[in-house]
Amino acid sequence: MAVVFTVLLILSQNEQIQLWYKTYQDYLLEAELAVETMGDKASVFLVIIFLYVFKAMFPIYLYPLSLVCAITSTVFPAYFSIPINIMGLVILYGIRYYWGTRVGAVGIQNILQRNRTVKYLVENNDGRGNPWLLSLFRFIPGIPINLVSKLYGAMGFRFRDYILLSLLGFAPLLVTYTFIGTNVFNPLSAPFLVPFILLFILISISAIATNKFLQVQSNRRKKSNG
Repeated sequence: MAVVFTVLLILSQNEQIQLWYKTYQDYLLEAELAVETMGDKASVFLVIIFLYVFKAMFPIYLYPLSLVCAITSTVFPAYFSIPINIMGLVILYGIRYYWGTRVGAVGIQNILQRNRTVKYLVENNDGRGNPWLLSLFRFIPGIPINLVSKLYGAMGFRFRDYILLSLLGFAPLLVTYTFIGTNVFNPLSAPFLVPFILLFILISISAIATNKFLQVQSNRRKKSNG
C-alpha cells in the first residue's frame, strides 16, 4: 500500500492528471467551505464522542478508529481535533479497562484465549502487563483495542500509566490521521498522500518486528523445552 500511494503521489504531478483534477477542485472547495462554515459543530462533537463510547461498549466492528480520528480533524482544526480525539481515546480505553477490573484471574485467561499473539506476548512477560507492550499494542492497528484494554484492567495495571502509555503508543497514528483528515479535500496533494505512505511503512515495520520477536521467543522456548 505504501508503494501504491507513492506511485499515486508521483502520478499526481503529471500535467494531464493535474488538468483532470482541476475539474473537480471546485466541488472539493465547496465541500471544504461547507464544513468550515458549519454552524452546529457542537452536535458533531457529541456524535464523535458517542462513536468512541459506542466502540467501547459494543465489540462489533462497524467502523475503524482511524475513520473517527480523520473525521474529527476534517471538521475541526488540529488544535481542537487532537484534544477531542484524545478525550475520546481516554473514554474508549477507560471503559474497557474498568470492565476488565471486574473479570478476575479466570477472566484473564478467557481474554487471552481470544488472541494468540496477545496471549503469547503477555505470557512471555510473566503476565504482569508489560508497559512497553501496551504502547506496541496501541500502535499496531491489527491488535484488538478493547481486548487489550480489558486485559490490562484485569491484570490490575495502574490506570494512570495505562492511559499515558496507550496515548503514547497511539500518538504516531493520531498525528497521521490528523494530517489525512485536515487535507482530505485535497486528495492528490503531498500533505494528504505522504501520511498514508509513512503510516503503511511504520505499520509494516512494527508488524515485521513483532513477528520476528515472536519467532525468536518461540525458538528459545523450543530449545529450553528440548
